[in-house]
Amino acid sequence: MSKKSTGPNKAASTQDAHSHGGAPTINKRGKKKMASEPCWGGVVKTFHLHIFRDDRDLALKLLVMILCGGAVFGNSLFGKMLYLSYRVPEEVEEGKAAEPWYKASYAKGLDDLYFVAFWIIAFTYIRMFVMKDFFYPLARQFGIRGSKVERFAEQGYIVLYYVLSWVSGMWLMYNSPYWMNTEHYWIGYPFDKLNGAMKTYYLMQFGYWMQQFYVLHTDMKRRDHNAMLIHHFITSLLIGGSYFFHVTPIGNAILAIMDVADVFLAVPKMLRYMGFRLVCDVLFGLFVVAWAYTRHYLFVIVIHALIYQAPQLMDMSWNPAENKLFTPFVKNCFVTLLVGLELVLCFWFLMILKVIFKMFNGASADDNRSHDEESELEEADRRASTEKTHVKPTPVRDSPTVVLRAKASTKA
Repeated sequence: MSKKSTGPNKAASTQDAHSHGGAPTINKRGKKKMASEPCWGGVVKTFHLHIFRDDRDLALKLLVMILCGGAVFGNSLFGKMLYLSYRVPEEVEEGKAAEPWYKASYAKGLDDLYFVAFWIIAFTYIRMFVMKDFFYPLARQFGIRGSKVERFAEQGYIVLYYVLSWVSGMWLMYNSPYWMNTEHYWIGYPFDKLNGAMKTYYLMQFGYWMQQFYVLHTDMKRRDHNAMLIHHFITSLLIGGSYFFHVTPIGNAILAIMDVADVFLAVPKMLRYMGFRLVCDVLFGLFVVAWAYTRHYLFVIVIHALIYQAPQLMDMSWNPAENKLFTPFVKNCFVTLLVGLELVLCFWFLMILKVIFKMFNGASADDNRSHDEESELEEADRRASTEKTHVKPTPVRDSPTVVLRAKASTKA
């Protein structure tokens, strides 16, 4: 006697088949058929689901392991991840203490990548901790609900990071010879040794931007996803390249120039979620001014300095023995990357101008780049709430055996 097959059971089996790549499904004839997705696709999905789904928990475990390993085995791999490598030995006069780490001189090498790897993990945990334990509750205090809570928390983390990053970068610039003087980007080249503060700042920035690739591909896809990917790729190349080719002053200047506009962009977004529309519009106006001044004026000055001042003030010959690696070819590569970055910024500025045009027509300040994704999230929230209040009963369908028996009894 065959068992009765019901609609919900069939739906459940179909759902299980879709949620586990490569699992068998049931076709109309009742035969098993393998899903079209290859088996390795299911493995990747399962790995991401069970390992990276809770990235905060995984990152915390890795951080604890690294911290414990560094405390027990100071000079091991864990120590290289926690502390700066290649400290230059210094002569200490009798009765005087050695320079603190942030003033001491450090060379560069491949072991610096361990420090970068640590901060990729650390930023993953810090981001989730700050968002979930601070900005999520703050969002609910202001009545923010649904998918907007996560967007609010993301902007809060951006504000926190870029404020700290901008202040650090400006402090390093202010205490350097190249403060308000682009010629000193090149005078003193090669900058193959950095003090501890500059080296920490640079490697942390590199770790942050590498971690942003993970964030970009795990968050909901944005309208400007491709432009954002190009931006992250160019930024990472510029940070890593300027560090490797020993031209860190121009890298410090570019990072400091870029950071301030991101703060002025994220704060109005947060205020819009909180319901402060008027203040949001005012700060958005300040953001437009900051963006235009830093990214289309100061940044162009830096590009001009690279094109015209660098060949005059630095030795651009290839001499690895003296760590002189910045040749005319390398300079042209840097110019290409910087011009490409400026083109991406111009694309975004056009989107900003669209927002300004809408504001003059009576609309509120809004970021066009994330408009589509937020609309999708709001639509998903609306549909979810509608489904909860209007649940349609699932019809119960008899199996083919039961139907045949019913027909036979009718004929009899």
